[in-house]
Amino acid sequence: MRLVYACRFTLNTADGLEQVVSSYRKWIVDNYLKRLGIVVKFELIQNGKSPDLPEHHSLSHKVYEMETDKVVCISWSSPDDKNHSLLWSNDIRVGQFKEECSVEHRISIEYVDYTVAPPKELYSKVGSPRVVRDICEKNTVHVGEMGEIKFKAKPYNLPRTKLQRLLDFLSSPVRKLPVVLLSPYSQGEPNRIDANCLARDLAGVAVVVCIKNTKITWDLSDELGRHLSCFNGAARIYWPGFSKDADPRSHQFFIGTRIEDGPDTALRDIERIIFTVAAFRFVPDNRISDLVCKVEAVERQKLLNEKKETGSDFYEEYERDLSKLYTANERIKELEAENANLKANQQVLMFEPIVPNETEDDIPSFKNVAEAVKAAETRFDNIELLGPAHKAAKKSPFKRPAEIYSLLSSLNEFVNDVWREGKEGSLREYLSEQGWGKRISDDISQSARGKYRSDYEFTYKGDKKLFERHITIGAGDPNFCASIHYILEKDEEKIVIAHIGKHLKNTKT
Repeated sequence: MRLVYACRFTLNTADGLEQVVSSYRKWIVDNYLKRLGIVVKFELIQNGKSPDLPEHHSLSHKVYEMETDKVVCISWSSPDDKNHSLLWSNDIRVGQFKEECSVEHRISIEYVDYTVAPPKELYSKVGSPRVVRDICEKNTVHVGEMGEIKFKAKPYNLPRTKLQRLLDFLSSPVRKLPVVLLSPYSQGEPNRIDANCLARDLAGVAVVVCIKNTKITWDLSDELGRHLSCFNGAARIYWPGFSKDADPRSHQFFIGTRIEDGPDTALRDIERIIFTVAAFRFVPDNRISDLVCKVEAVERQKLLNEKKETGSDFYEEYERDLSKLYTANERIKELEAENANLKANQQVLMFEPIVPNETEDDIPSFKNVAEAVKAAETRFDNIELLGPAHKAAKKSPFKRPAEIYSLLSSLNEFVNDVWREGKEGSLREYLSEQGWGKRISDDISQSARGKYRSDYEFTYKGDKKLFERHITIGAGDPNFCASIHYILEKDEEKIVIAHIGKHLKNTKT
């Protein structure tokens, strides 16, 4: 038996249990009517099994009540439609605790024959059940301590005024669910992934956020850095525990060009990654487990008292029960050891991304800006770094040196992709498509040119030249903001860079 899907969420409503159980009843009954054309009775009594089910099918439920709290557990198993080689098991627990209703749904599979072959049919079927999607579309839900942060199974559009709220949510220590961010293409075309479909499929296990305004992706790059951002038709999964100094490879990135080639495939890949992790990391709601344990303890004590009153057979049965309990405890220990071993193996195997984490270039890590600049000078033939650029790089405290390297790589590739190919297109357009956004300037302000001109003049080929063109990465103080000043030498097919580091003087600084 292998767990392939799990979700857990909470509705803030006093009548949630009746609503949720009714939805599950309808889901199961409709499923039999549609698939097999039979009517199945599912009446909610204290304990019940549905009779007259087809072979290999089972459906049962149990109700647990204590004071004002109530839990309903539903177990439903059915084989696949083709050759009955695969058994699907649904375990649902719904608990009402005052003003909150907790819902858990786990799906496990079991093969009835032994065949060493990949389960191709599995990947097209595993996903959130329709009933979960319906519940999360109609209600706002939350998970764990997310409390005030409630969501529905719909994509949330991100206006510019809410960017800081998103950034706070991404870094929040109480966030329990991943955020899937979809960005537009550089010219404003929407992301090719169907956001509504993705949000509905990921109901209860992820929050989907859409950016429609390209300028917001530039603002996001300023805040997070390009390698943790999402731009030009891309998608990124931001897992809980995210921070601005996170390893970009830990938050899967799907580039826009790949999504464009197969948006449906990209959608399924994102879902499969999240479903896999959700199943692996599932932990039941303690409130449900505690109530079930308490009610079962009361029932056992009641049965024990009844057996005591029956006479001499009681102690023999009690001894047999103790023997069974000892055997069960030993088996539990064996299973716990086996489970720990399986989890250790899964940690090694499962978290190798099902889809490679994609980047547009292989970005090494650097200790500082000077190291990144030196590596770029060695590797990139189409850029020329003047002495002052190296001096400024050594003094720069910029915290994201890999972005400096990546920008220099983009400048180098522009020469290859545009100038040497004889294509039309400006550097500004090319860099915008690469996600470098709004901070590309062809000149400096009139006031800066008049008051601080000498700061922008550098010696090149024996003459003083004004290096007005510049690109700014990030924003704020020098730890999170850096500028690159350059001139274009199209005839020589190279870009000459005179400054890399702290923003040069202007009337605002």
